[in-house]
Formats: sequence, structure tokens, C-alpha cells
Amino acid sequence: MPGDLKTLLAEIEATLGEGTLGVAATFLPTGESVHYRAEEVFPTASVIKIAIVTELFAQAAEGRIDLNRSVEITEDNSIGGSGVLGRLSPGVSLSLADLAFLTIAISDNTASNLCLAAVGGPVIVNARMREWGMPQTIIHRPIKFHLTPDDPPHTATGTPKDMTTLLIHLAQGTAYSPAVSAQTRNLMGQVREGDLLSRYLDLNPYSADLQSNTPPWRVESKPGAVTGVRNDAALISRGDETLAVTVYTKGSSDPRWVVSNRGNEAVGQVGRLLTEQFFGSIEM
Repeated sequence: MPGDLKTLLAEIEATLGEGTLGVAATFLPTGESVHYRAEEVFPTASVIKIAIVTELFAQAAEGRIDLNRSVEITEDNSIGGSGVLGRLSPGVSLSLADLAFLTIAISDNTASNLCLAAVGGPVIVNARMREWGMPQTIIHRPIKFHLTPDDPPHTATGTPKDMTTLLIHLAQGTAYSPAVSAQTRNLMGQVREGDLLSRYLDLNPYSADLQSNTPPWRVESKPGAVTGVRNDAALISRGDETLAVTVYTKGSSDPRWVVSNRGNEAVGQVGRLLTEQFFGSIEM
């Protein structure tokens, strides 16, 4: 990594106060990579949902899961936090395919836990992640908010390098298969949150609905956040060129859940820096 790029990333890290920044990026046309604390372990927050849903699609491809199977949302299996299912009246039933969509597109925690249970729990996804070359990324438990003394503090932890390895598999069609990779990427392309890696890009996720001109950038991503943590993992594309990038943060001194949170801004600044580094400019 060029020294000036490392210096710029360190300057962005400094805006987190006492926080830590981790970055792993690979520009697929050339294979050139950027690593900044890329092998340090961070809380993944909801970024781990990429792996859960990809495992769900892989098991469906193996004939072990029927994506059309309905799952009932009950008081016992619903949870708060991000998403909507935990706030609906109990008794709603949705297919596993719909739950996968909600897990990625709106980061629904109830849907994520149900998808994780459907594939066999953390041990199954952890084993698959090792196959994908992600040895430091571990799901410790389902998402929960009322922890016991024996509960691990985070749902999952891992390194930016690991998650970017999965992004590369998705881009190259090797996350189980081209079809499975495409299914996950399709859902990541429907994420509408633009506060993180795509913060400074000309991006309109509603251009198709509005029948307007498609912006130059295409972003397939999965953000994640808990207090003190703002993360994002994305495939950022312009034309036929794609950048796979994961940015993790931890320990930020800004606890606010607002767009101007320091973590959001730091991740956005990394996105701008790396797109200018690899694509030449964020302007067309």
C-alpha cells in the first residue's frame, strides 16, 4: 500500500476519537489490494448477514432447504432492533426467500435469526466461512439484546480481510456457485442505505422505479452498526470495473444514531478515498 494512502487512512481513523479503523479492499481488474489493520478482529455487526444468507442459498442449491417454506413469526422468535418483523403482530408467516430479502435489504434482525436457525445455526455458517477462506470470522450466537453473563458480547466478530474475501467470491461467482453468488448480490443491490461506503457516490437506488437515467455507480452492500461501531462491506462498480471493499470500525467515541455519526463519516471518507484511488475520480 502506498505510504500516502496509509497516512490518509490513519487521518480518517483519527476522526473516530479513540476508535479503530480496519480496511481491506481489492480492485478486481488488477488484483491490487489495500490493507489497513485488515487482519485485526472487529465486531462485524450486521455485515455478517451476508454470510448467513449466502449459506441459506447454498443449502437451497443443495436441495437441503426449500426457500418457499413458510416460517411463522411468533413472540418467541421475534426480536427488536433493526427491521420490522419484531414490531408486527405475531402470526405473520413469510417464506425463507422473503426472510432472506428482509435480512439483507433492511437488515431485519428477526429475519436474520430465522435464516440462521434454518441453516442449522452458527456452527454451520462458521464451517462454510472456513471453506470460503474466512478463518477469523465467527458467529458466536444469534442476535439478542438481553445478554446473560455467559453470552459473548457480540453476535459475530471477524476481520476486514475475511469479509473482502467473501465479497471477491461473490463477485467471481465462487461463493458456492455462480447462481448462489448472484442471489446474494441481487439482495445486496437492493440495500437503500447510503450513509456509509456509497456516501459520496452519485448513486440513486430508485432510478429503475423512477425510470430515470442510471447513475454511473452500482453498489451492492451490507452495512452494520452497533454503538461505537459502523461497518460496511460492498462491491462498488463503474462499468465493468469492480472494487471489493470492507471497512470496519470499533471503539468510536461518538454514540449517536444519526447520519452525521463519526463512524458513518469515516466509512464514507474511506469509500471516497478508495474509489478515487482505483477509479481515478468519483466524478464522471
